[in-house]
Amino acid sequence: MPIFLLHPFYAATFILLLIVIVPKKDIQRLSLFGVVLGGMMDSIVHAFGYFTGLFSWTNFGPFGFIGVHLFANIAWTAFFIIYLYYLPRQRPFYYISIAAGVFASILYYNLLLDIGIFKASSRLILPLIGFTVWFFVATWAFLKWSHFVEDKSREKMYPY
Repeated sequence: MPIFLLHPFYAATFILLLIVIVPKKDIQRLSLFGVVLGGMMDSIVHAFGYFTGLFSWTNFGPFGFIGVHLFANIAWTAFFIIYLYYLPRQRPFYYISIAAGVFASILYYNLLLDIGIFKASSRLILPLIGFTVWFFVATWAFLKWSHFVEDKSREKMYPY
């Protein structure tokens, strides 16, 4: 099997996991956040890594464009929908969820490095900083913006 077929396999695994553990109405409710905070942020992060030379995809075959792998965006979208679905409602537990998300992401990052479909200048420091910032921003954005999606009332969005 060509190594570039691992990307669609990982994306399909995350999507299957998403379908199995998150109810359909919650997938619909969280999909916008998953696309913006997962897939689009992944594109921005990897474009930055590609242009700075800090990290980039390798062996993505026909599934990429200017250093951004297409299936990675799908996998991160599914991952963030799952992450946001299980995000606790109490403030002190946000930090535990962020730490768990960062830890899982660093494990996945190092798995991709070991397989040889991703290259980077650092195995720990760069992903630790990057994923910590990413998960803090994503959690903060979700908590600040979720009422716009969940409260469909125009009066609540525009009180004037």
